[in-house]
Amino acid sequence: MIMSENANIIITGATSGLGREMALQLAARGERVLACGRRIERLTELEATAGIKGQTLNLSSTADIDSFCAPFKTLSGVILNAGVTYADRFDAGDDETDTALIQTNVIANMQLIRALLPALKAGQGRILIVASLAGLTPVPYQSVYAGSKAFMINFGLSLREELKHDGVQVSVFAPGGIKTEMTDIPAMKALEKDLAPVADVARAAIKTYDKMPALYVPGKQNKLISLAGKLLPRHIIAAQAERIYRKARDGA
Repeated sequence: MIMSENANIIITGATSGLGREMALQLAARGERVLACGRRIERLTELEATAGIKGQTLNLSSTADIDSFCAPFKTLSGVILNAGVTYADRFDAGDDETDTALIQTNVIANMQLIRALLPALKAGQGRILIVASLAGLTPVPYQSVYAGSKAFMINFGLSLREELKHDGVQVSVFAPGGIKTEMTDIPAMKALEKDLAPVADVARAAIKTYDKMPALYVPGKQNKLISLAGKLLPRHIIAAQAERIYRKARDGA
């Protein structure tokens, strides 16, 4: 177990993609990072190449989450980055896949925050929730994923107001599509050109962690999509998104 005095920022989902890149960039500027994830070989590689401490964390296990959080007495921050997606028609999925997605994207985050709150309050810490642009606009063919991210955005903004009286800051980061292992799937292949480089998004996420705005959407195109979601009826946004995704799927 890595004790709290050896790490000041916890990052979940740090074995690949955005989480790994954030861990590398934060460590490069001298932060003491604890990288968490499922794949021990990836965590070992991070420690060997970048000196980043790693610890396996099973987000599907309440007991594992509790035992992970228990030793921390004071903590500067946690970046809740771990997430999974499913890109297909809702009726092509199943209850098991949906339950696993919601556990990782929603329930585990709530469990982590609740268990780490005493340490975060003691350290006047920060909570950065990595949500998604999909939480601000409807996304057909990723309906469960979009729903999970919409939950986290509203949850995070609500929690921000509650915890400000305890000296704990909460911010929500909502990027668009990122070129990572999670999006390296056949259903996303036709949209690959629209995916942002992971290093750029990591820099924007770290800037958000430093400044702690209520909600930050990186990238000009993503900001326009977010604005359209405020100005246009949501069913129109959903219909347009469905056409784009269906065309991409049919052409994949």
